[in-house]
Amino acid sequence: MADTTLYDTMAPSAGSVALAHQRLIRMRQNGVFQNITGDINNLALNPTKISVPREVYGQKGRTREDIIGYNYAPTFDVEVVRDPVTKQIVAAQAWFKDLVSAAFSEGEANKREFQLFTDALDEDMPVVQGKFSVAYAEGNTGFADKGIVRITLQSDGIVPRITSPLAGNGAPILESATPAGLTTGDLLKVRGYKLGTVVSATIDGQAVTKILKVDEYTVALLIPATVSGSAPITVTNDAGASNTLPYTAA
Repeated sequence: MADTTLYDTMAPSAGSVALAHQRLIRMRQNGVFQNITGDINNLALNPTKISVPREVYGQKGRTREDIIGYNYAPTFDVEVVRDPVTKQIVAAQAWFKDLVSAAFSEGEANKREFQLFTDALDEDMPVVQGKFSVAYAEGNTGFADKGIVRITLQSDGIVPRITSPLAGNGAPILESATPAGLTTGDLLKVRGYKLGTVVSATIDGQAVTKILKVDEYTVALLIPATVSGSAPITVTNDAGASNTLPYTAA
């Protein structure tokens, strides 16, 4: 199961009415990638393939193409408002005016580093990271106190795919334990994620001596002696310990 923290914590900044998306874009600021998705609309990644022609072996004159990478030209909209007192544009976050500055710069000053997520909730979906040039265009909302800026990025060379930051650290995640009210010597079914590699478990702090691995999402645990009442469950694999799952034994 993916670590959805990046998606769960994104929210529009004060002064912005932009919507969050089930895609993510992160920008490197002060050496750290920061999530900017909560303040943008209409995010489109716009990949285009980079290919080279090949002759089909044994079929003289017949060609094919091999994809050697992708160019990306993401576009997104940022809603901005004008402060009625200062008359200045209110930046949703510091990254916005930094992007505007980049868009009107040249050379390396025109470029920024980004991570692009094809899906904000699925760790198996591709994530790419690289350097992009920045372009700026203005839109019109029809309101004097609000405007739209369209940002277009263009990849600077081939953008490599990276391990998804949504993957977490690989430790198990527990969601449920059934049935309720079991007692010493009973087998308790525990459901969750990354359970196929579990090496140990505890119930109410006592080591479980019998662990039956059913599949990646299910294990059965033998309830140890003297367990009764509140009996929190944890399991561990090589990546670490799971969350603590509440359970009440008979």
